[in-house]
Amino acid sequence: MHLRRAFAPLALVALLFGSGAAHAVGSDWTYLDQDPDYRQARRWIEEKNYAGAIEKLMELAKSQPNSSELLNWIAYSHRKLKNYPVSKQFYDAALQRDPTFLPALEYQGEWFLETGDTASAKANLEKLAKLCGRCHEWQDLNEAIAKVEAK
Repeated sequence: MHLRRAFAPLALVALLFGSGAAHAVGSDWTYLDQDPDYRQARRWIEEKNYAGAIEKLMELAKSQPNSSELLNWIAYSHRKLKNYPVSKQFYDAALQRDPTFLPALEYQGEWFLETGDTASAKANLEKLAKLCGRCHEWQDLNEAIAKVEAK
């Protein structure tokens, strides 16, 4: 009886931490937020200076070629510049390195919409639903699909 009570808090801790880990999807690239060059590139993206952001992100990617985060932002910036073939290569590379990287699935879905492939965008929406339910990436892509279908 006493033994069971002694282990109850440990079981609760294991349950809480275990349940959080089971829902984690994709790699954690948050360490990039500490890099001033990365922060500058993200500022430039927010300011719509996509060419500058691409240059900065490409430099960072030389030392981190497996970063789905960097590849995704390079793809995003090229997409915003309407460099669709180049953008596709970077989305493909990001998802090849991490097929569960939610931002790349969302943005690649938007790429599909911009290039007229609604079926593939919906396939990405399904992947997002399986990976994260109705997370914000799913919601954003779902909204983008609805806008295209309303036209």
